[in-house]
Formats: sequence, structure tokens, C-alpha cells
Amino acid sequence: MPAPRKKTASGAGNATRGKKATAASGRAKAGKPAAGTAGKAPATAVKQAQPTLIDLVRGHLGEQREPRSAAEIATALGQAHPERRIKATVVRTTLENLVAKGYAQRSKQGTSVFYTAPDTPDQTSKEPSSKQSADQPEAQPDHGA
Repeated sequence: MPAPRKKTASGAGNATRGKKATAASGRAKAGKPAAGTAGKAPATAVKQAQPTLIDLVRGHLGEQREPRSAAEIATALGQAHPERRIKATVVRTTLENLVAKGYAQRSKQGTSVFYTAPDTPDQTSKEPSSKQSADQPEAQPDHGA
């Protein structure tokens, strides 16, 4: 008995739902472009005028001389930019992404994690290339000998 119910219910339900979803999305699309275009222009202009959170975090880290926690950075940025809703979790994620890219350094003290700006940001990008150039001269004499 359950098998026929599934076939009947799912077959009839999917066809009806599919038509309703298509009709609803068609209506929604028809009404949104005119209203959405007018609403997006001012918001885009505001977003372009504001620096990104990445820029804010990197700038803040560059100004600090000692390590800061994600919560401290979020609080400082929240006070400096009260018009933005800056959350500690988003700042922590941004900091971890900056660490992964070499734009920030992470240090642990017990269970706490602190972040600083890298000593020289150019060294992080030059290290891989210097390793490659060091590997290449070694490889060339082996082939010649």
C-alpha cells in the first residue's frame, strides 16, 4: 500500500508543484527587475565608497605594534566604523584568510589566538620564488655533470 501512495502522491504533487513554482518565479522575475534596478544603484555606490573588511583589518593590523585577538580587532573596527555591523566571527574568518594568504601572522598563547601584520609582506611573496631559483641552479649542474 505505501508504494502506490508514493507514486500517486509524488507524481501528481511534482507536476502541480512544478507548474506553481514556474508560474511563481515568472511573476517574481517580471516584477523584480524594475524595482531591483532602482534599489541597487544607491547601495552599490555606498559599497564602493566604503573600504572592504579585508582592507580595514589589514590597516588596523598595520597600525598595531603588538598582537591583537580577533575580538579586540572587531571591537576596535566597530568603534571606528559604527555604521557597519562588524561581528567578531566575520573578523576571525577574515583574519584566518589573511593568514593563509600571508598578509597576517597568527600566534597562540595558551588557548588564545593573536594576530599581527607580517614583518615584511614582500618576503612572503619572494620566499617561494627564491626557493625555486635555488632549486633550479642545483638541477642544472646535475644535468651537465
